[in-house]
Formats: sequence, structure tokens, C-alpha cells
Amino acid sequence: MESTASLEKMPAAFSLFEHYDDSSARSDQMLKQVAVPQPPRLEPQEPNSATSTTIAVYWSINKEDVIDSFQVYCMEEPQDDQEVNDLVEEYRVTVKESYCIFEDLEPDRYYQVWVMAVNFTGCSLPSERAIFRTAPSTPVIRAEDCTVCWNTATIRWQPANPEATETYTLEYCRQHSPEGEGLRSYSGIKGLQLKVNLQPNDNYFFYVRAINTFGTSEQSEAALISTRGTRFRLLRETAHPTLQISSNGTVISFAERRRLTEIPSVLGEELPACGQHYWETTVTDCPAYRLGICSSSAVQAGALGQGETSWYMHCSEPQRYTFFYSGIVSDVHVTERPARVGILLDYNHQRLLFINAESGQLLFIIRHRFNEGVHPAFALEKPGKCTLHLGIEPPDSARHK
Repeated sequence: MESTASLEKMPAAFSLFEHYDDSSARSDQMLKQVAVPQPPRLEPQEPNSATSTTIAVYWSINKEDVIDSFQVYCMEEPQDDQEVNDLVEEYRVTVKESYCIFEDLEPDRYYQVWVMAVNFTGCSLPSERAIFRTAPSTPVIRAEDCTVCWNTATIRWQPANPEATETYTLEYCRQHSPEGEGLRSYSGIKGLQLKVNLQPNDNYFFYVRAINTFGTSEQSEAALISTRGTRFRLLRETAHPTLQISSNGTVISFAERRRLTEIPSVLGEELPACGQHYWETTVTDCPAYRLGICSSSAVQAGALGQGETSWYMHCSEPQRYTFFYSGIVSDVHVTERPARVGILLDYNHQRLLFINAESGQLLFIIRHRFNEGVHPAFALEKPGKCTLHLGIEPPDSARHK
């Protein structure tokens, strides 16, 4: 009876096998009916979709296509300075979605992109190739290139490739900002510098981004800008032909030994008529020199050290200094010749101080009603060298003189 029962069940088992066999046959038939996908259609690169190292690629497909995945290719366009036989690197990624992001690319570069659709029947023909571009390289802010005067700062930056950039965005915040105070920014900057109003006696972090149609670069490294000290640039166009200015703009050299009818001098950027401005200078191998300030009118007249528009210290002997101001001449004898001279222009208290920066000794103080901006002035009457020290806080001894 048991054997008979199992025999009776066998036709049902054979029926299951037959059903499976029919299903497999229909599956083969379906495979023959699924066509290879049509080539996808690449979308043009969207504005602001790239970074310095990434591009985003999108494409569309035919609705009737059955697709398992996509193979996306990216190849860098040859550069102008690239050799003909140089190898060109090609990237490939496989994705399920109809978009992908290529990473670890080079900034300021063009890339050819194409895509193919894949299913279990086969692979489509490649799409038409499209050109994509990465965002510009990240610019660099160097604090020593910036001008800082009490409550303003002119921030300057250097791009890696100016031709690849359309505008810049400058961002900044206080170094120790209170809770809830975020980044401030200026966008749409066409040039390579921007003057910003700040609070005096404070520290700030500045960042810059480069922007073109395709995207925005990464944020630059932070540049610490402090309004506790003064930083200015020498105006090379005001320099006497015999003076040489170093590439970083902090060293003035005079090597001419023949007698000149003019005093070889150079001026710094104009300092605004507010707050305090302080800088230091070291003069080496030069027995006769002048340090001080002059008004814009003195600059236009080319008369540094004459009349009532210049206030300066003149050194012509090792221990004797002469101070010229408002038509007055004062001689000062010192027991120790200062190797480094500090100059503090104090608009708040209407005074100009000359200090031995190493010892803190006050050399001389000029009291005058300064009503306009002035230029730092430097003159070497004999061969030698003058080095500027900028961005330094005034010593406490000078603040309370």
C-alpha cells in the first residue's frame, strides 16, 4: 500500500519538473527578445556642478531599454605643453544610477566623458563624447602681501591660473569669534585684492575661493590677519632709480658711490588718518639715512625732508640724531646707537614717536595735529641697506609715553 501511494504521487512530481522545464524555455525566449540598449544621451555639464577635483556627469536613456548598469569613461584632454606621445590616463566607473561623480581629478582641466549602457544581452555603443571641466585651482593668500592699517585691511591673493578664473569669493571671521557669529563673505570679486573694514586690535582668518562657470574651488588655507600691527607695501614707482627693492618688498638697498644731487628715497603706501600705526626698521652699513613720514603733498612735490610736510629722523653721525618737523630742527645725542628703530604714528593723541626698539628708550617725540593720511618714508644717503619689520604690535613702553 505504501509503495502504491508513493507511485501515485510520482506523476505530480513529474508535473513539477515539466513546469520548470516550460519556465526555463520561456526565459530563454525572453532573453532572445531583450535587445541591446541604445547609446545613452549625455547631458551638458551643469553650471556650478564641479569642484577643483570632481565633475558630476548625468545622462538619459530610452524608456524601452532594459539596463543593468552603466560604464562611464573619463579621459583628460591633452594640455598645450603636453608631448604628443605622452600617455593619457583614462578613468572608468560602473554605476547603477544614471549619474556619477568622478573624483581625484586635476583642477583647471578639460575631460572627455562618454557612457555605455549594459544589460544581460550586451553593451550599447558609446554615447557621443562631451567635454567637462573642473573648477579652478585654489588660490593662496599670503599675509605678508596684505596691507593692514588699524581698522582696514587690503587682502591680496595669488591664483594658480588667472585665465581659468572668472571671479573670487573672499570669506573671513574673527579668530576668537563669539558664539553664533559665522563667516562673512564678499562675492563676485573681479580683481586679485579687496579692501575690508575691520575692528582694530583684533585677529581674523581670511579665506578665498576661485570661481568659473563650471564650479567653485576648495577654500584656501586660512591666512591670519592681525590689526594689532601695521603692514604696508613700498611704492616702487616712488623709488629713486639708484635704490633697489627686494622681491618681498621689505629690503631697500643703495650701492651707488658717486655723488648725487637728490636724496635716494622711497615711500610706503599711504596710512589712513586714524588710529595708530607702528613699524620698525634696521639700517646696516649705512652711516647716513632718514626715517619718518611725509604727506601726500610732499610726494607730489618730490620734496622729501623739506618744508613742513615731512617729519623724520636724520642720522649722519654714530651718536647724533637730528629731528625735522614743522620747520623746526632738534639735535639729540644718545649714549647707545639703536640698531633697530621703531616709529609710532598715533593719530589718537596727535604724536609721532621714535623709539629704540631693542631697549624701549624713547629717542624723540613730535607733537603735531596730523589731519591727513601720510606715507612712511625711507632714504639712504650713503651705500647700505634698510630692512623693514612689519605687522608688529607697538611696545607697551611706546603706548604710554
